[in-house]
Amino acid sequence: MKLVGREHELRALRTAVRAVPGLVLVVGEAGVGKSRLVAEVQGSHPARWLMGQCRPVEEQVPLAPVIEAMGEPVLRSGTRHAVFSSVVEQLSGGGPTVLVVEDLQWADPGTLQLLRFLAGRLPREFVLIGTYRPEDALQAAEITALAGCVPVGARASEVRVGPLSAAGVQGLAAEVLGVKSLPLALIEELVKRTGGLPFVVEELLRGETLGKGDALIQALASKPAPVALRASLTIRLQQVPDFCRSVIRAAAVLDAPVSEAILGVVAEVSGYQLTSAMDTGLARGLLGEPKPGLYDLRHALARRAIYETIPPDEVRRLHRRAAGALAGLEPPDHAEIASHSRLGGSLGDWMIHSELAAEHAAGRGDHAAAVGQLMEMLGSEALTWADRARLAVKLGQAASPTGELSAAVAVMRGVLDSSTVASAGRGRLRLALGLLLQEQAGSVCAGRRELAAAVSELGSDPESAAWALSALAVPTAGPEAVGEQRGWLERALLLVGEYSEGEAQLAVRRNQARFHLALGELDEASGVEVASLLAWLGHDRRSTALLDRAAETETPFTRTAIAAIRARLDFAAGNWTGLADRVARARSETTNLPFVRAELDLVDGRLHLAQGDLAGGRQLLESVVAATAHGGPWPLHAAALAALHRHTGVPLEDCIAVVVRKDGWSWAADLMTCAPTHDLVAKFAAGMNDRDAPAATAAATFVRAVSEQSADLFTTAADQYRAIGRHYDECIALEARGLLLLAHDQPADLISVANLYEAMSARADARRCREALRNAGVPITPKRGRRGYGNALSPRELEVARLAAEGLSNTRIAATLTLSVSTVEDHLSHAMRKLEIHSRHDLAPHLTH
Repeated sequence: MKLVGREHELRALRTAVRAVPGLVLVVGEAGVGKSRLVAEVQGSHPARWLMGQCRPVEEQVPLAPVIEAMGEPVLRSGTRHAVFSSVVEQLSGGGPTVLVVEDLQWADPGTLQLLRFLAGRLPREFVLIGTYRPEDALQAAEITALAGCVPVGARASEVRVGPLSAAGVQGLAAEVLGVKSLPLALIEELVKRTGGLPFVVEELLRGETLGKGDALIQALASKPAPVALRASLTIRLQQVPDFCRSVIRAAAVLDAPVSEAILGVVAEVSGYQLTSAMDTGLARGLLGEPKPGLYDLRHALARRAIYETIPPDEVRRLHRRAAGALAGLEPPDHAEIASHSRLGGSLGDWMIHSELAAEHAAGRGDHAAAVGQLMEMLGSEALTWADRARLAVKLGQAASPTGELSAAVAVMRGVLDSSTVASAGRGRLRLALGLLLQEQAGSVCAGRRELAAAVSELGSDPESAAWALSALAVPTAGPEAVGEQRGWLERALLLVGEYSEGEAQLAVRRNQARFHLALGELDEASGVEVASLLAWLGHDRRSTALLDRAAETETPFTRTAIAAIRARLDFAAGNWTGLADRVARARSETTNLPFVRAELDLVDGRLHLAQGDLAGGRQLLESVVAATAHGGPWPLHAAALAALHRHTGVPLEDCIAVVVRKDGWSWAADLMTCAPTHDLVAKFAAGMNDRDAPAATAAATFVRAVSEQSADLFTTAADQYRAIGRHYDECIALEARGLLLLAHDQPADLISVANLYEAMSARADARRCREALRNAGVPITPKRGRRGYGNALSPRELEVARLAAEGLSNTRIAATLTLSVSTVEDHLSHAMRKLEIHSRHDLAPHLTH
């Protein structure tokens, strides 16, 4: 295997070996690669190489490493001086010679005396190399004193070998795995777990393959420490006093940088013994000091290796002591205390601190950590049903911002199904589960069943009942008529009261705003849901402002929801440059968010249709219709059906019936432009009275223009769309006007619209206009485009992808290639789409092939 990350050390050792006669000391901790470095020089330096090694045995045979290197017959019997002189004599007559003695920290006194004798009488074509670990050398001064024995004219050198840098770890790991580059996250994990020690990196990756970077990271996290590492650390621990060993074990159990005092409490070591233990641990390289005054083991695998040597009963005692010691700190780290309490068998303390840890994590926005704590607690059979229900409600609230809902929903269902006794606690659990199912998990009907059942069980908790009623009252979901939903909202407002404050009251207020907006009545509420409805109404600028505000405190769920709404707004505005790539990036984060994914698919499907991919666009839009057919969200359902109808003529009657039942004229603008029958035109016009819905207002004008075949009304509709920033809808209105004028031998307007479509990349729309012009006998000059690369990466895409695969951030790639960050993002998205991958961590294997 190629030696990587050691260019400087290799150059220094080669230089030292060429300087004869000479002495070279190669210094570094265990596993750092001293022997490997020497072997690399041996392979390229022509000389007689004699190799011997000292071993950690108490009664080692005198001069054992020299006997191993030279053979016992060369050692003549006699006085010590005669023996040593015979060694020098044998080394002098064999031409260029290099004697390597490994692991001098374990050398017996006789060997060290011989090496001092030899260093003072170095033969003319001879180099002596000694390797040692300073942390294990009880006689380090005697080893370094060898350099002082070298006579004038000979050279003494020292080559220090330290842990690999992150770049060195990447190079070594790539060599072991047989790839050219690795994901940045995997490199960071390897550095953390191995401390940059090459031996540990190789042992850890032995038998592994890269596959997907995330999967390998998970595999490494559960992999036991290599046997060789455990053996090495066991030997080193045997060489330190018992009280020092206790401190090292305490550090392994704590598994985090802590003060000397905490280590002492956990190890039950104090005073002089604690000070001596710390000095010894640091000197022997067993402890590290990552921050001033904080100590832990050198790397994660060292911690695991030592942890695995501690007897099980001692492990439990150490964890209990750790929990007690950490509980005395201010502020307490409840997550750490909970973990130690659980591993120490103190289940009561575990429950208390784990719940506190979940609350604190959610409070600081780390919802994934809160979910982890709650899921672990809910896996315990020791909880009462009431506690499980209470924690399951918290789990639903913590999981919602993460967008990772499947596991949480399954656990919540399990808790709910384990009791059939109606209670307020059960009702609150139904409420939490119903909200997740209806709003995020894509199961509107199931969610509404849980919400309705929650209302019947929440008689003693009127605020939670009001929350459930208000969620049922949002008109954009569910099969009920708007009149019934209005009644639910009124009941909710009565239950929650005018002056009450709290989470339930805020939720009712937010759902009241959604009710008003669905009917085209503006509301001053904020939030992503409100921004979405404003976008359906055509208040695009207000929607964008709310999205900008929401992005300041975004969660994983709101980040993807915001991206989907922005994509919808960009499509309507004709801002299509890079839109497909932005949609693809956002879609990669929507595995468990079917409604957000459906919104992105709506945009992507319409893009495909506009650009001429009828089959691809139809497939995407049909998936949106299927995802929203059972309970909504109805605006999304209507928009997808409308886009399909324009190209395939799918029936709209059922969806129009929903719009009528929901009084949803304000959000059904796209649908209304597709079926302008005389009766529907009248209903639409009547339904739009006193509604503040600019998109529907423009659509009503367009529908009238179609009904009356009025060029002026088409112009008015185009102006209305332009006023709200909807350039694509403006072009559709202008196209209809152009077709009307074309019938009267006035082609100029339709030619202009074709050019507008072309500039927007709406190629299918532009072709439709030109086909109409050709059919009318108007000559059309075809346009020539620049070269495309199809599914192959362009040279620039390949260049960007390779740098990303090497672990460079977009900012660094931009600086390297003198591009803007947004241009780098576009090239990277193009490359990922062509390679059919969703993460930059997956680039390396594809580029290797």
